[in-house]
Amino acid sequence: MADTSDIALADTNRTFHVLQQPMRLLPNYYRWTYGRFRPWLAGTVIELGCGAGWGLPHVVDRADRVIAVDHDPVLLAGIRDAGFRNVETVAADLMPADWPELAGIRADAVLAMDVLEHFRDDRAFLATAARLLRPGGHLLVKVPADSRRYSAMDRASGYYRRYDREPLVALAQSLGLEVVTISEINRLGGLAYARRNQGKTNFSRSFAAWQLRIINLGLPLVQLADRLPLGSGLSLAAVLRRPAV
Repeated sequence: MADTSDIALADTNRTFHVLQQPMRLLPNYYRWTYGRFRPWLAGTVIELGCGAGWGLPHVVDRADRVIAVDHDPVLLAGIRDAGFRNVETVAADLMPADWPELAGIRADAVLAMDVLEHFRDDRAFLATAARLLRPGGHLLVKVPADSRRYSAMDRASGYYRRYDREPLVALAQSLGLEVVTISEINRLGGLAYARRNQGKTNFSRSFAAWQLRIINLGLPLVQLADRLPLGSGLSLAAVLRRPAV
């Protein structure tokens, strides 16, 4: 019998489109975080768990072909209505260990932004994602950082875990992936999270709309603050490579 806490997390993840709506107020956040992966966005790019597609404007100008994958037909319809010239949408449930809707597609890059933590079996997810890559292709992953921070707020966001650098590296290497780079980002966000992590709601929902708009304006300073010793970052950004042979 499945653990009731796992069932609750799965239910949260099935309705995550509701929880991500406030993030539309943070376009500078998507410019920054997707920008971390710009050197590897080229050719055919698959974005797994694309949600409402807030980050797609920062992918389409780099890629020849973008395949946006999510289980929610309403969100995918919104992406189609946006009229991106080189974006295809694929409705797929990523919870199982195989994704037949993507059979036969091989990508130069597979993008998973704040997705991996929503899967109980993260190893199976990464293994299936890696199989979508052409030899020499890159798996681009952003995940919440610092397992010591895991809290009720994370559970409310549908997270099974937060990640530390060494276990994430070990997980990638166990699948035969090479670690090109892995870094902490958003140190100021980490400080804000530490002040709010006793809440039982999604992190972005702990801010009012006016606060999110102010945060959006201040994100260039948040980005600069990553160069300062302000504690651990809120997220890890990892570039993993499928060996060429």
